[in-house]
Amino acid sequence: MFSIDKYIVSIQTNLEKHTTTLVKELEKIISYKFDDAVDLVDFSVFTDPTRFELSIMMFSMDRNANEVFGENLTDKSFAGSVEVLGVTSYYQLQDNQQDTFWDFYEQNDEELAIKEQQLFTEWFIGCWEKAGGKEFNLPVYIGFHDETSSYDLQNAKFIEDEEKWI
Repeated sequence: MFSIDKYIVSIQTNLEKHTTTLVKELEKIISYKFDDAVDLVDFSVFTDPTRFELSIMMFSMDRNANEVFGENLTDKSFAGSVEVLGVTSYYQLQDNQQDTFWDFYEQNDEELAIKEQQLFTEWFIGCWEKAGGKEFNLPVYIGFHDETSSYDLQNAKFIEDEEKWI
Protein backbone atom coordinates (compact mmCIF):
# COMPACT_ATOMS: atom_id res chain seq x y z
CA MET A 1 0.00 0.00 0.00
CA PHE A 2 2.76 2.48 0.92
CA SER A 3 6.08 2.83 -0.84
CA ILE A 4 9.00 5.17 -0.36
CA ASP A 5 8.69 6.54 -3.89
CA LYS A 6 4.95 7.24 -3.58
CA TYR A 7 5.46 8.88 -0.21
CA ILE A 8 8.19 11.18 -1.58
CA VAL A 9 6.15 12.07 -4.69
CA SER A 10 3.20 12.95 -2.46
CA ILE A 11 5.38 15.27 -0.38
CA GLN A 12 6.73 16.91 -3.56
CA THR A 13 3.19 17.50 -4.77
CA ASN A 14 2.17 19.07 -1.46
CA LEU A 15 5.28 21.27 -1.30
CA GLU A 16 4.70 22.54 -4.84
CA LYS A 17 1.40 24.02 -3.66
CA HIS A 18 3.39 26.33 -1.36
CA THR A 19 6.14 27.32 -3.80
CA THR A 20 4.61 30.66 -4.79
CA THR A 21 4.13 31.66 -1.16
CA LEU A 22 7.69 30.75 -0.21
CA VAL A 23 9.18 32.49 -3.27
CA LYS A 24 7.29 35.71 -2.44
CA GLU A 25 8.54 35.66 1.15
CA LEU A 26 12.10 34.98 0.03
CA GLU A 27 11.91 37.86 -2.45
CA LYS A 28 11.05 40.16 0.47
CA ILE A 29 14.02 38.91 2.47
CA ILE A 30 16.37 39.27 -0.48
CA SER A 31 15.25 42.91 -0.82
CA TYR A 32 16.06 43.77 2.83
CA LYS A 33 18.99 46.01 3.56
CA PHE A 34 20.48 44.15 6.49
CA ASP A 35 22.07 46.08 9.32
CA ASP A 36 25.88 46.13 9.39
CA ALA A 37 25.83 43.97 12.55
CA VAL A 38 24.33 41.07 10.53
CA ASP A 39 27.08 38.78 9.25
CA LEU A 40 24.95 35.96 7.85
CA VAL A 41 21.40 34.81 7.33
CA ASP A 42 20.34 31.44 8.68
CA PHE A 43 17.11 29.75 7.60
CA SER A 44 15.91 27.04 9.94
CA VAL A 45 13.36 24.38 9.01
CA PHE A 46 11.23 23.07 11.84
CA THR A 47 9.43 19.79 11.20
CA ASP A 48 6.82 17.82 13.08
CA PRO A 49 6.84 14.40 11.42
CA THR A 50 3.98 13.14 13.58
CA ARG A 51 1.72 15.80 12.08
CA PHE A 52 3.48 16.04 8.67
CA GLU A 53 4.08 19.76 9.12
CA LEU A 54 7.00 22.08 8.56
CA SER A 55 7.71 25.76 9.06
CA ILE A 56 10.67 27.95 8.17
CA MET A 57 12.20 30.84 10.10
CA MET A 58 14.93 33.26 9.01
CA PHE A 59 17.43 34.51 11.59
CA SER A 60 19.87 37.42 11.25
CA MET A 61 23.10 36.28 12.86
CA ASP A 62 26.54 37.59 13.76
CA ARG A 63 29.79 35.59 13.51
CA ASN A 64 29.55 34.67 17.21
CA ALA A 65 26.41 32.61 16.54
CA ASN A 66 24.20 35.24 18.17
CA GLU A 67 20.98 36.45 16.69
CA VAL A 68 21.09 40.14 15.79
CA PHE A 69 17.96 41.98 16.86
CA GLY A 70 16.59 45.33 15.83
CA GLU A 71 18.55 47.40 18.36
CA ASN A 72 19.87 50.78 17.21
CA LEU A 73 18.53 50.28 13.70
CA THR A 74 17.75 52.98 11.24
CA ASP A 75 14.47 52.85 9.36
CA LYS A 76 16.48 51.71 6.35
CA SER A 77 18.07 48.62 7.86
CA PHE A 78 16.83 45.25 9.06
CA ALA A 79 17.85 42.76 11.72
CA GLY A 80 15.87 40.12 13.55
CA SER A 81 13.95 37.02 12.70
CA VAL A 82 11.08 36.48 10.31
CA GLU A 83 8.68 33.63 9.79
CA VAL A 84 9.21 32.72 6.15
CA LEU A 85 6.68 29.90 5.96
CA GLY A 86 4.10 29.27 8.64
CA VAL A 87 3.07 25.79 9.70
CA THR A 88 2.49 23.95 6.44
CA SER A 89 1.23 20.44 5.84
CA TYR A 90 3.47 18.34 3.60
CA TYR A 91 1.63 15.01 3.65
CA GLN A 92 -1.96 13.88 4.04
CA LEU A 93 -2.86 10.67 5.84
CA GLN A 94 -6.38 9.39 6.29
CA ASP A 95 -7.44 8.06 9.67
CA ASN A 96 -8.01 4.54 8.37
CA GLN A 97 -4.39 4.45 7.12
CA GLN A 98 -2.72 5.36 10.41
CA ASP A 99 -1.61 1.91 11.61
CA THR A 100 -0.46 0.70 8.20
CA PHE A 101 1.41 3.90 7.50
CA TRP A 102 3.24 4.00 10.82
CA ASP A 103 4.29 0.37 10.38
CA PHE A 104 5.67 1.31 6.96
CA TYR A 105 7.38 4.41 8.34
CA GLU A 106 8.95 2.53 11.25
CA GLN A 107 10.40 -0.07 8.87
CA ASN A 108 11.93 2.66 6.69
CA ASP A 109 12.46 5.51 9.15
CA GLU A 110 16.15 6.22 8.50
CA GLU A 111 15.80 6.25 4.72
CA LEU A 112 12.61 8.28 4.86
CA ALA A 113 14.09 10.87 7.22
CA ILE A 114 17.06 11.36 4.90
CA LYS A 115 14.85 11.61 1.81
CA GLU A 116 12.48 14.05 3.52
CA GLN A 117 15.30 16.40 4.51
CA GLN A 118 16.83 16.14 1.06
CA LEU A 119 13.49 16.92 -0.54
CA PHE A 120 12.78 19.88 1.77
CA THR A 121 16.27 21.27 1.10
CA GLU A 122 16.00 20.88 -2.68
CA TRP A 123 12.58 22.53 -2.66
CA PHE A 124 13.91 25.46 -0.62
CA ILE A 125 16.93 25.82 -2.93
CA GLY A 126 14.63 25.95 -5.96
CA CYS A 127 12.47 28.61 -4.31
CA TRP A 128 15.56 30.58 -3.26
CA GLU A 129 16.83 30.59 -6.84
CA LYS A 130 13.41 31.61 -8.24
CA ALA A 131 13.35 34.48 -5.75
CA GLY A 132 16.70 35.77 -7.03
CA GLY A 133 18.88 34.37 -4.26
CA LYS A 134 22.00 34.31 -6.41
CA GLU A 135 22.08 38.12 -6.02
CA PHE A 136 22.03 37.96 -2.21
CA ASN A 137 25.21 39.47 -0.79
CA LEU A 138 25.48 37.90 2.68
CA PRO A 139 26.45 34.33 3.53
CA VAL A 140 23.19 32.38 3.72
CA TYR A 141 22.35 28.88 4.96
CA ILE A 142 19.42 26.52 5.31
CA GLY A 143 19.38 23.85 7.98
CA PHE A 144 17.06 21.80 10.12
CA HIS A 145 16.39 22.64 13.74
CA ASP A 146 18.58 20.59 16.10
CA GLU A 147 20.74 19.21 13.27
CA THR A 148 24.49 19.73 12.95
CA SER A 149 24.87 20.60 9.28
CA SER A 150 23.49 23.26 6.96
CA TYR A 151 23.37 23.86 3.25
CA ASP A 152 25.46 26.83 2.10
CA LEU A 153 23.25 28.47 -0.51
CA GLN A 154 26.05 30.58 -2.00
CA ASN A 155 28.55 27.76 -2.40
CA ALA A 156 25.99 25.01 -3.11
CA LYS A 157 27.26 22.51 -0.55
CA PHE A 158 26.56 21.09 2.87
CA ILE A 159 28.78 22.22 5.72
CA GLU A 160 29.07 21.47 9.41
CA ASP A 161 27.35 24.23 11.36
CA GLU A 162 30.57 25.31 13.09
CA GLU A 163 31.91 26.42 9.69
CA LYS A 164 29.28 29.18 9.52
CA TRP A 165 30.88 31.01 12.38
CA ILE A 166 34.44 31.07 11.07
